[in-house]
Amino acid sequence: MGLYNTCKMNKLLMTVIVGTAMLTTAKAQSREINFEHDAPFKEVLADAKKQNKLIFFDAYTSWCGPCKVMANTVFKTDSIADFFNQTFVNLKVDMEKGEGPKLKDRFGVTAYPTLMFIDGDGNVVHKIVGSAPAGEFMAESRKALNPEKTVAGLEKKFNGGDHSAETAIAYMTALETAYEHTKMGEVAKVYFDALPQASLLEEKNWELEKRFLYDVSSKAFNYLYSKSNELRTLYGKGKVDMYFSRVFGNTIGALKRAYASKTNLDVEKNKAKAMEELLAGSQDPAALRSLTSLHLTQFAGTNQWDKYCGLIDNMLKQDQKVDSYSVLWPAM
Repeated sequence: MGLYNTCKMNKLLMTVIVGTAMLTTAKAQSREINFEHDAPFKEVLADAKKQNKLIFFDAYTSWCGPCKVMANTVFKTDSIADFFNQTFVNLKVDMEKGEGPKLKDRFGVTAYPTLMFIDGDGNVVHKIVGSAPAGEFMAESRKALNPEKTVAGLEKKFNGGDHSAETAIAYMTALETAYEHTKMGEVAKVYFDALPQASLLEEKNWELEKRFLYDVSSKAFNYLYSKSNELRTLYGKGKVDMYFSRVFGNTIGALKRAYASKTNLDVEKNKAKAMEELLAGSQDPAALRSLTSLHLTQFAGTNQWDKYCGLIDNMLKQDQKVDSYSVLWPAM
């Protein structure tokens, strides 16, 4: 056989191999999670209880980009489809149609997608908010079957008095994944306030504090703020200042939302008071800007517009930096 014929045959063989591989791949990736779409929740709940299975509830909207990514990729991964179809009763509900708005309020859905694992009695045992790669999503979903790792199971352990590092960090991480930031902050306050103060400056704890500790009324946070210069020496001025700025910004934002919704107002007012006390007398420009933003938010939230305008006038008289965002955001 000549060289030309040999090359021609090899090319043909390669084409067949590649084509077969593509067909095999396409066939292997043809499965997806079989959802009940917008089915009556009461009926799905009864079915899950009868089968002794959890409901995998995909709370989505038609305009949500990450929802579409999950639906078109992760939920069509063969290993995930097989696992979910065998293990759960799968329900997909548009939160803006039919029964969706009612279920949105029932389960406190505030972001999309919200992916919940619900038992036959209607209790959320585990929750994931947002999109995730297939491997990460599968690992997090498997936790729903292990009471030691679910949000509900960890809550029970922590509230039962297990405040060990293992349980507290696992619980805060689960709450972070579930987008339960308010509750995460409450757990962080309990956990970090109980640690020896000197240990709060250690790198392992600093990394956790940056991630979880956002309560200005926390003794641990107050200690960290009093050690600002030491933290800057240890971990860099930029990172430390960004952390404090983020905490103060979150405090102001939470107060603003509380004024608007008339919920948790006393809690957020107490945090605002703690922030005022912490920053009282500070000459740090960043701290002063945060304090001014807090006061503008308080005045706007209580309709004290004379004080709101008076504060802005005072800033201008003192040649303080006044930008449109700082002035308008508290009132919007």
